[in-house]
Amino acid sequence: MSDRFAVAGDRVPVLAEAPQVTPDRARRRRTLRRVGGSEGTAGKAEAGRAPRIAVLDGLRLLAALSVVLFHYLAGSGTVPWQRTATELFPTLHRIAGFGWLGVVFFFMISGFVICMSGWGKSLQQFWQGRILRLFPLYWAAVVLSSTAARLGPQTPGEPRVTVGQMLTNLTMLHEPLGVNHVDTVYWTLWVELRFYLVFSLVVLLGTSYRRVANFCWVWALGSVLAPASGIPLLDQLLVPRWAPFFIAGMVFYLVRRAGRFEAETLGLLALSWLLMQHRLPEVMAWEGHGINWKVCLAAITVMYVLMGLIALGKLDRIQWRWLPVAGAISYPLYLVHQSLGVRVIWRWNEQWGAWPTLLGVIAGMVLVAWLMHRLVERPLTRLLRRMMAAQAESAQKLTA
Repeated sequence: MSDRFAVAGDRVPVLAEAPQVTPDRARRRRTLRRVGGSEGTAGKAEAGRAPRIAVLDGLRLLAALSVVLFHYLAGSGTVPWQRTATELFPTLHRIAGFGWLGVVFFFMISGFVICMSGWGKSLQQFWQGRILRLFPLYWAAVVLSSTAARLGPQTPGEPRVTVGQMLTNLTMLHEPLGVNHVDTVYWTLWVELRFYLVFSLVVLLGTSYRRVANFCWVWALGSVLAPASGIPLLDQLLVPRWAPFFIAGMVFYLVRRAGRFEAETLGLLALSWLLMQHRLPEVMAWEGHGINWKVCLAAITVMYVLMGLIALGKLDRIQWRWLPVAGAISYPLYLVHQSLGVRVIWRWNEQWGAWPTLLGVIAGMVLVAWLMHRLVERPLTRLLRRMMAAQAESAQKLTA
């Protein structure tokens, strides 16, 4: 497939002929009618920041809540109830056992969103965007989690968090430095950072359909060869266990830009799915999930179908007003739900009762996530953006 499909509706009509209304252009016009825009404004959106896909925000919150339920009711580590979750929540416990799949969905959505947000950006713009999105909330979460670990109720077998450990965690590079996580959920952030690092090669060369597609083919092959190479650095960079999900997300974004599936995108998706099903038992064993492989495979296949519908614009009509808020709180909810919520459950579940504790803690964590978004992310992001702009202005003056 050539780069003429890189921008939706970018064909130049032949003189004296009516512009061809492609399926992608028709979809865009329907979307613009709903939001009161025009094709000119759509072009501006494509040239600047990519338009927000509301349904992805809702799916991010759903993924975060599934991880919350997993950690509260079925995690492979310490489940924070004096009695067993199996006894207290016999049905919900079994369902929550599959909640770890929310992480899988996060990675797939991340492949889609990072490809979308990095499209047409310089390497500096790409990394500035990633820093602004990840670090303000992460820094606040590290401080909150460390404070809770040092001053809050202690769960059985919990290691003590040191000041040095907290400070090293602030870099988000603590795992390769051999320092324990302040909160175990941070392991996914190191996986994300490695994805950003390898995708930076595409951004550096300039994003296009062909470069992204070639990158997906090479990464898929590299993820197969890396474990047998005996080169730890290669295995670290190519993240073989999780690569199929990121690759699928990027391919779905290529489908989104083209407005349809092509033979190449179908081939890439088939390859990612086959690699995923091969890696799935390894993932389940690594996380300690003694649950049904077939059910997990079916659930992930549903994720592929959902992302396919999003890629084709079939879910663009979903524009509920609360969806942007859902997307905004999903990241802070993921960051703090375990370090804070588990302690509250452990300390007070006997006094409050099982269901009031569970529902109250989940509601409380959602509130904390919203407060972090409003009181930490917004002001700190504005401050960092001004600092970055001032630095860029100074650099321009020095080179003038």
